[in-house]
Amino acid sequence: MDRKIETSKKKKWRKPAFMVVLSGVFLSLIFRVTNEGNQLNVERERVRIGEVTQSTFEDVIAIQGRVEPLKSFFLDAVEGGSVQEVFVEAGIMVKKGDALIRLSNTNLMLDFMNRETQIVEQINNLRNTRMQMDLNERNIQEKVLDIAFEKQNVARQYEIDTSLYASNVIARKTYQDSETRYVHLNKKQHLLESSYQKNKVNNTLQRRRIDQSIDMMERNLKAIRSNLENLTVKAPITGQLTALDAEIGESKTKGENLGRIDVLDGFLIRAQIDEHYLSRVSEGQTANFKNGNQTFALQVAKVFPEVSNNQFQVEFKFLDSIPTQIRRGQTLPLKLALSNSVNAVLVPRGAFYSSTGGKWVFVVSEDGSEAIRRDVKMGRQNPTFIEVLKGLAPGEKILTNSYDSYGDFNTLRLK
Repeated sequence: MDRKIETSKKKKWRKPAFMVVLSGVFLSLIFRVTNEGNQLNVERERVRIGEVTQSTFEDVIAIQGRVEPLKSFFLDAVEGGSVQEVFVEAGIMVKKGDALIRLSNTNLMLDFMNRETQIVEQINNLRNTRMQMDLNERNIQEKVLDIAFEKQNVARQYEIDTSLYASNVIARKTYQDSETRYVHLNKKQHLLESSYQKNKVNNTLQRRRIDQSIDMMERNLKAIRSNLENLTVKAPITGQLTALDAEIGESKTKGENLGRIDVLDGFLIRAQIDEHYLSRVSEGQTANFKNGNQTFALQVAKVFPEVSNNQFQVEFKFLDSIPTQIRRGQTLPLKLALSNSVNAVLVPRGAFYSSTGGKWVFVVSEDGSEAIRRDVKMGRQNPTFIEVLKGLAPGEKILTNSYDSYGDFNTLRLK
């Protein structure tokens, strides 16, 4: 006789429990594999750790400035030629008017001689014309005097003849002849005097024009002679001859630079700044640099807005004293303040910023065993620190070295 076998209740629940445990182990294994797959082991010695602090943020940038004199004069060849003599050497002090270089130009000499001959000939012709005008005017003036004298005698005779004719002493013809001579000389005198006055006015204008032409030609002649004098290059000011480019026998073209003279009564500093800061740099901002144990203050005197090679030029002036050992061309490290100092959360500058653009960082855990990626927001920078706007608190630590080798890992295990 068959007997019904009943399944034990204990066996019924063992199978589901085993499946639950197995599923949990499987999920735990998957989570562990996934989690470990997004971690990277990094040797602690290969990382740099910086602490987040809260302190005064100085909005400054570091730039390189070049010392320049307040005034510089460039020596250019007014006329080209071959270098015949060099009277000085670069680096010495020169006085205004000192001869520096003498050039030779044969073509210029010949041209000067030809033009000088032509101008002198024209001047002589104009002077001869003026002398002839003066002579003609004197001749006319003499004629006027002669007519006046002759008219005076004729008038006297005409007066006598008129009296004698009235007394019937002389014939009518004699009286008429005397009257005719008097009227003729009177008209002739009037005509000659009128011609003399008109001629005198015209001669005055002509003389003025001749004198002006002679004066202009003499100035041209003086200019031509000065061109010859320009073959001797002289110092335009008193100062230091900081550069001189001339060797005996060397040919120099017209307008070519021969050197420079600096006036050493003051200096300024010029610097090239990245165009990124163009809108943030303006006149009146302050800067400083250290020379030995002293700090010297500067002020932005001029901003040149033209951008060349992704940079623009700024000119600084000294506010107080000037270092005694400063020299033209010397390079100085400057710190330019872009705005006033403020209290802010700061992190040390590092290569990490180039890797992330300041959008995220690796934050070191409290026990220092790992560094976890965290999104942040950063603001201004100076040569030492970067301003943190969001995502970090004072006392925390971050990795400041480059993140380029960490790929897309979210967690770094510091071994």
